[in-house]
Amino acid sequence: MYLRFASPAHVAAELRQSAVAGESPLWLLCVADTELPRVPELLESCRGEGVRVCGGVFPGLIHGTRVVHNGLLALPLPGASQVAVADLSAAGPRWRTPPSGAGAHSAYVLLDSLAAGIAAFLDDLFDRFGGSLRYVGAGAACRDLRRAPVVFTGDGLWADAALAVLTPEHMEVHVRHGWTRVLGPFVASRSRANSILELNWRPAAALYRQSVEALAPAFAGRPVFPDLGAAFPLCIGREDSEDVIRDPMGETDDGGLAVLADVAEHSPLYIAHGTPESLVAAARQAVEACAAGPRPARYFISDCYSRALMLGAGFRHELAGVATALAALTDAVPEGVLALGEIASGGTRLLEFYNKTFVIAASRP
Repeated sequence: MYLRFASPAHVAAELRQSAVAGESPLWLLCVADTELPRVPELLESCRGEGVRVCGGVFPGLIHGTRVVHNGLLALPLPGASQVAVADLSAAGPRWRTPPSGAGAHSAYVLLDSLAAGIAAFLDDLFDRFGGSLRYVGAGAACRDLRRAPVVFTGDGLWADAALAVLTPEHMEVHVRHGWTRVLGPFVASRSRANSILELNWRPAAALYRQSVEALAPAFAGRPVFPDLGAAFPLCIGREDSEDVIRDPMGETDDGGLAVLADVAEHSPLYIAHGTPESLVAAARQAVEACAAGPRPARYFISDCYSRALMLGAGFRHELAGVATALAALTDAVPEGVLALGEIASGGTRLLEFYNKTFVIAASRP
């Protein structure tokens, strides 16, 4: 459900009135980053109305075939859903209250995409519940990549934090990205968290730039973000599933390459490339894969912000393709977020933090 942000009090009242009689849902709110200054007042209004909320702030919202930069999306989750908050750091996650999987079948995972320790958090969450849950989620952030508090519950708004929202809903999750390996493999011979210091025992930034400029001379001298990384991301090789894309975000002072999420030392890496046609087709394939399961009550999309930047005006073709494929399954319009990092696991693979990837979750009671 898309809501305009007329005022915090108006939104809180609308959430209370939208609840089914006799039920007290947990509202998962995805808020456009332009509304960030009003989120604290919104949380206060929700407390006053007795409305339970949690959520994140995102660089864009998907509503139908448009990207929206104001308002919010509100997803009503069953009242039995539980929220657990973890503080993130390079030392590992610290749960304020450990999550309980009692009665849960799936989890929505929202986190500060600029925080340290994202991989350790996802590993910790998957170690607790493994394949007993299905997972979907998104990295929260502002469009200008400034550090800001971007995840929240009814108790407050935080930076360097993550939410695990465990719900009794059943879910199936599909992941596609449309990128193809064009050069490699390289070895991440030295890395530290989300910085690749060396590729093939050479300074990573210089080797990455040299390789991209050899593939596409028109990129010579252009910045890593958003230019080189948008067209030629890195990917971590996966032989039995979709490769995990890593978004290059810039060069470090010591000649390394900063990427959006952790890369383990000795990982096999490739330079990837995609066309607008391959990316649009991949998103549509993910939606079409939902047709194999029972008819869901809700679809939630986590699509990459930098993917939208790469496609530019052509991103509307991706959303149009998604809407057409979804129309064969439901009367509902596509809804979701533009994320800095897409989170997914269908239960048979590790919980991954993807970049430049399209994720869709189909949920049913």
